[in-house]
Amino acid sequence: MAKRTFFIVLLVVLVLTGCYFLPPFSIMGYDFRQVNLLSDVMLDTISKQIVTPKVKDTIPTYTNYQDSIPSGMIPIEDFRDSLGIHREMDHFYKALRQTKQRVVRIAYFGDSFIEGDILTAHIRELLQSRYGGCGVGFIDIKSQIAGFRTTVTEFSSGWTEYNAVNQGAHGFNSRLQGINSRYYLPYGMAYINVKCQNNVYPEHLDTAQVATIYFTPEAGLEMRCAINQQQQEPLYNDSDVISIDSIGPRIEAQSVFGDIGRIRVTVNGKGRFYGIALEGKQGIVLDNFSMRGSSGWHLGKIPVETLEKFEKIRHYDLIIMHYGLNVATPSTHHYTSYCNHFRSAIENFKKAFPDTSLLLFSISNRDKRGPDGQFQTMDGVVELVEAQRNMAKETGIAFWNLQQGMGGSGSMERLQKEGCANRDYTHINFKGGEVIGKIFFDVLMNGKMNYDLRVKQNPYQYKNHQSNKRVNTTSSRIRSKKEQE
Repeated sequence: MAKRTFFIVLLVVLVLTGCYFLPPFSIMGYDFRQVNLLSDVMLDTISKQIVTPKVKDTIPTYTNYQDSIPSGMIPIEDFRDSLGIHREMDHFYKALRQTKQRVVRIAYFGDSFIEGDILTAHIRELLQSRYGGCGVGFIDIKSQIAGFRTTVTEFSSGWTEYNAVNQGAHGFNSRLQGINSRYYLPYGMAYINVKCQNNVYPEHLDTAQVATIYFTPEAGLEMRCAINQQQQEPLYNDSDVISIDSIGPRIEAQSVFGDIGRIRVTVNGKGRFYGIALEGKQGIVLDNFSMRGSSGWHLGKIPVETLEKFEKIRHYDLIIMHYGLNVATPSTHHYTSYCNHFRSAIENFKKAFPDTSLLLFSISNRDKRGPDGQFQTMDGVVELVEAQRNMAKETGIAFWNLQQGMGGSGSMERLQKEGCANRDYTHINFKGGEVIGKIFFDVLMNGKMNYDLRVKQNPYQYKNHQSNKRVNTTSSRIRSKKEQE
């Protein structure tokens, strides 16, 4: 009997095991599923594998950090990531942690509102006082406002200037311009003489540690350099044949080092020159790229290849674009065409400076006397501010509402009464630059504080935000004795 039972059980097991290998089938509408005698054991094993994942493979979750904004402050709006995980200003805030190891550069592009370092001088000073650094930054080879600018003394001779707005007597070629939307051709024996000053912010602007001249050479170009009125020494000598009209010409940067209070560069031969920069070996430097009468469209005509070359020899951690005074009119309420043109400039800079924070400033407030005799914001300004904000949002960069940040309607009138603005109720003076510069500095520091808190709160997300290994590609031919030692 026992033997018989054993064979019956064995037969059932064999039949069921055979059924396991049969494909699913149906009989008279009934579906028969696959037979698996070990299904309970296998499911239990699989469930254990799913319930207990390896710790190293877990996906981190990010805390939705809410920025802390003081009452009354108009903060920077960041449109790069709607979730707030990656922000446009993060690269610059990260760079501020490295000012003791390298130079952190800011490029500020604007119209007559920043001409002569009116606003940028005070932003530069506040940042250099907090994070170190020295020097006034980039200086055009030949300046129409040399006598007006108080942060540096510059005089030159033997140059023909071409810029994107005035075009020049012989015509401006946009393919040949530098990042400053200008280029200068020497004739005869040309020179540029730059002297640091000790009247405005002498703690940071009376000397520089590095002076760099930016240019495109032609065959036979020779340059000599004298520091602090000492004997001239050779700076550059090129015997290669290079056409000034060539597509994608090389752009060079030649530097000298030392305690530089004055520098004179003499040029003999042909080439295309852009400017000279004074800065430190670490800390902050801010370059003022003002263009009187510009709407900002000229930035979109700088060749991307030129921007990319400047990125390699003069990297910026923050680029600010600030225009609008030459755009807003009382009769204009739609700025679609203006934004379409300006958007190309933003996209070009994003492509050429992929590791740089881009920040768009709105137009400043402009006041106009109304029918009741009271000053209020000029018609067209608020509409332009909103158009600029939407443009920043669409291109995924950061935006600051300067019109509201400085106080909104009536703010320019108040500044004028306090001796901080001109009677055109459009332009500020140096005293006004101090006021607005401090407002923006506080906004910037608030952003930095929130960045630091986000890094602390989400260490996994920001694990690569502790160091930066950028290499300074600027070359040099002359070094001071102190530097050589």
